[in-house]
This record gives sequence, C-alpha cells and structure tokens, in this order.
Amino acid sequence: MNAFSRKKITKVGLGLVASGALVFSLAACSMDSNSGSTESTTSASASAEPSAEATPVASLPDLSNGVDTQVTVDQSFVDALTSLGLTPAPVGTGTFDGATGTFAFPITGGNVDYYDPSSDVRPYVQGELDHDGSG
Repeated sequence: MNAFSRKKITKVGLGLVASGALVFSLAACSMDSNSGSTESTTSASASAEPSAEATPVASLPDLSNGVDTQVTVDQSFVDALTSLGLTPAPVGTGTFDGATGTFAFPITGGNVDYYDPSSDVRPYVQGELDHDGSG
C-alpha cells in the first residue's frame, strides 16, 4: 500500500493550513518589543476616523486593569494540529486550555471608544487592546 494515500495527504495538507492560520493570527496579535518604535497603530475601516462632531457614548481610556482577551478555536483545528504532532501553545504570558480550545492573552493596556451604532461612525467600537508579553 502506498504510504502517501490521498486521505493522508489531505489530512496533512489541512493540518498545515490550519497551523499556518494559527501562526498568522497569533503573529498578528503580538508585537516585537525590540522594534524601538513607541508608535501604536489601530486597525479599522477606511472611514474609521470620527468626525469632529462625533462624541463617544462611552469611553474607556485605560484598559490596563482588564482581565484577558479569549479566542476559542474549533476542536477540529486543535485535532489537526495534534495529528501533525504539534501542540497549540501561546508564547509569553498567554495560556491555552486544551479542554475548551481557548487561548487567553492578558490585557496590559489600551483604550476603547464606543459610538452610537446609528451614527455615521464606523466601526462604532474603536480602540486598541494591548497584550504585551504574550502572543
């Protein structure tokens, strides 16, 4: 029997795609602390800048007392990684609960402004969550 069956190739291929997606998504959540830049960035849509008249309904200027951001991945994703001999694990102070498939990254700072959803401001939730030391 051929060691490279269609089923095995498909399984390995899907596992590689899944692990690549995890690596990419976790890399997008982390920052290089050695970059020397103190400038922060916020991602949003092209019309993210609120107009001069727009006033947030609620504003949280300091999120350093936040708990964590949790991301739950599908069990089939965890199974695909495991089938490849990989163990999903965050870096730094992040955690992973294998029973629930949940990554948790401690919030170390940031801010959030919430605008009235019926206003023209999009996205109506804007801000930044910092997760220094984890990813």
